[in-house]
This record gives sequence, structure tokens and C-alpha cells, in this order.
Amino acid sequence: MLIAVSGLAASAAAAAPIMAQKLLFPTGAHAIKKMVVEQAILSNSIPGASTTAVSLVGPAEWKRSPGNDENFVLLFLDGRGTYRAKGKSFAIDGETIARAPVGWDLEVSVPDGSIVNFLAIRKELSAADLEDLARFPENNAAPWVKKFSECEAYREAIKSPKTISRTLLPANFIPRVALGTVETTGPDRVGEHRHPMLEQLFLGLRGNDIKVQADGMEALLGEFHLMVIPHASMHGATVAEGRKLHYVWMDFFSDKEGQAWLEMHQPIPASEQPTARR
Repeated sequence: MLIAVSGLAASAAAAAPIMAQKLLFPTGAHAIKKMVVEQAILSNSIPGASTTAVSLVGPAEWKRSPGNDENFVLLFLDGRGTYRAKGKSFAIDGETIARAPVGWDLEVSVPDGSIVNFLAIRKELSAADLEDLARFPENNAAPWVKKFSECEAYREAIKSPKTISRTLLPANFIPRVALGTVETTGPDRVGEHRHPMLEQLFLGLRGNDIKVQADGMEALLGEFHLMVIPHASMHGATVAEGRKLHYVWMDFFSDKEGQAWLEMHQPIPASEQPTARR
């Protein structure tokens, strides 16, 4: 279901609505063996990118043979299975990011009795993107597969000291694309900010229950909801006492220079990296 949220203040009357859509995953009686379910999410919301919710009820497989003008990022949200890229295999158990080099065949398999749910992000690559990617051969030599909780943490001025932010996909793996997570408990907030050099999506992870503000409007972001942050809006997020904030941000930069925005993320030394919250 697609949700358009109206403004809460008269001054926001001309602002773009906050669009969100729930990822529908089969459960219980709706989960049938050998089931493969794909759902296009927020179609045409990000230029040059598409997002698809995928559920596999084992035994089942999902395969792609990408061309040299596209790249995929898979965000596994729950379940256990196997991710394969050009013959290399990786065990998937819960929240995990997986990205393979350009042109590598992809496969996700799930055994009998298991279910895996993930978001597949497809990014078109221009000739300029491919030229840029060639400058970072080390990033296109092997798959990038990491549990969310094992990704490098960073600090940012707009977030409280208790907030844990992590970089899931650093810059220069997919040109003009970066992903990360934000996690905290209420009461807390992510301070309002603006970034006109990029388009952004938020994906609520399990237990996420927050309010997102953008140019005077407010919308709820629950677990497994995907949201488009209105372009160039002044936006932020709040989480109430007893609630959880845990979402993925996805940045799609309009040009290479815009990636300078990521310099606001200050890496935390290895000796000070936080442990995952329970």
C-alpha cells in the first residue's frame, strides 16, 4: 500500500508529500513451499534506481544475471539462506548487506523449512559511472557481504551520543550510491538537515517505530516500510520514550562531487567501535 502523508502545517501546503510503502512478506498460512514473491516498491521514485521486495519460502531460488550497465545491492532483513556470486558462497543469517561486482551472476537460495526476506536495489550505471568505478578496482574485485552489526560505526553532529550509526556500503563501491543504518532508543532524535545533492530512501528495520519530519509535514515510519524523503527537504526523525529507531538510509547522489556530503560522517576508531544492541 502506498501512503501519501499530508502536511500538518499550513506553511507546508506546497511541499511534496512524504511517500511510503510497506514491504509485504508472506507469513504463516500464506507461506507456501517453493514460493518466490517479488513486489515492486515505490516505483520510479529514484531516477536510475528501482527497489523490489523479495520473499523466498524454501526450497526456493532467486537468480539474476546483471549486465555491465547495472549493479544490485541486496538488504537481507531476516531469515537464513545462501548468497552466491559467481561461484562464491556466503551464509546469510538475519540483517546482512550483499553487493557483488558488476557483471557477476547472483543467486539467493533457501532450504526447505526456511524463509528469507530481502530488498533488492537495482542501480543503473552510466558510462561515467563505469569510468569512475575503474578508479577503484579493489572495490570491484570481490563481493561485499557483511552483517549490519559488523559494519563500521561513525559519528555525526546531527545525532545524539547514544546513537549508533553504521556505514553498510561505503562510497565508490557503486558510483554515487552509499548506504548506512541509524539506531537509537527514545526519547531521541536525528536533527533536521537538508541535502539537495542527493535523493534518499529510508527503510524501517525490525521494531522501528518513528516519526519523520520533512518541511513541516510528519509521517510514521514503521518496520519494513520504505519511505522517500522529499528532495531537498529540511527533514529529521524523532523516536518517543520506550520506542526504537532503527532504519537504513540510502543515498543516491546526482553527481560525483555530491559525495562530499559523506565527509560529515566521522569514523569511530576500531578500539571504540560499539557492540550491537539487543
